[in-house]
Amino acid sequence: MIPITSIRNYGQLYFLSGQIGLKDGVLVSEDIKEQLIQTVENIKTILKEVNLSLNNVVSVTAYLIEQSDYAVFNEIYAELFQSPYPTRTTVTVKSLPLNAKVELQVIASKE
Repeated sequence: MIPITSIRNYGQLYFLSGQIGLKDGVLVSEDIKEQLIQTVENIKTILKEVNLSLNNVVSVTAYLIEQSDYAVFNEIYAELFQSPYPTRTTVTVKSLPLNAKVELQVIASKE
């Protein structure tokens, strides 16, 4: 089951609401790596519904609850996205829905 989603376009740009590592309605793991991988899988599925892929992602906003997870996040992120990488902002926050460790919000372009 894909999380409740909001994707909206404005011209050629598609804005995807924040996603966390849910599968079948629950977090896949307590592990940041597994949550990030599932989050990106969810994003890929949502983008596919509008005939886009990760290659169309131009910007990512990442929310982490632990700054100490940044190195692992950065390593896995580099494996999941390809060059040229989307622009990215990473923010540390106090908490996320369902105690997730990571949340991603993306903007994609059809151009």
